[in-house]
Amino acid sequence: DGWASVYTETAIMCNHQSPDHRDPKCPPEAFDILTCIGSYRQATMKLPNLGIELAYNLGVMVSYLGHLVRHGIRVDEGNQIVWSWFLRDSIHNYARTPRPDYAR
Repeated sequence: DGWASVYTETAIMCNHQSPDHRDPKCPPEAFDILTCIGSYRQATMKLPNLGIELAYNLGVMVSYLGHLVRHGIRVDEGNQIVWSWFLRDSIHNYARTPRPDYAR
């Protein structure tokens, strides 16, 4: 038996501005995935330690190593929803389930 998904957690954030940060509770080798939906005119995602700034338009999916890569989101106006998927070792430990192969 195993997980139905390689991700252990999901979060839905509405109209959330996020300052640049890392996710220290995520495994360093695990990719986070963020999908952006809503009715807004302009949003920007920054990955400052990579020197990247993205136009975070509707329907955009971004994947990165959240533990290692600093990231932040700025919404100038309108309503934005971000659906994120990520891993936490504490969930694997609690459920006594190993990490998925890609994150080893």
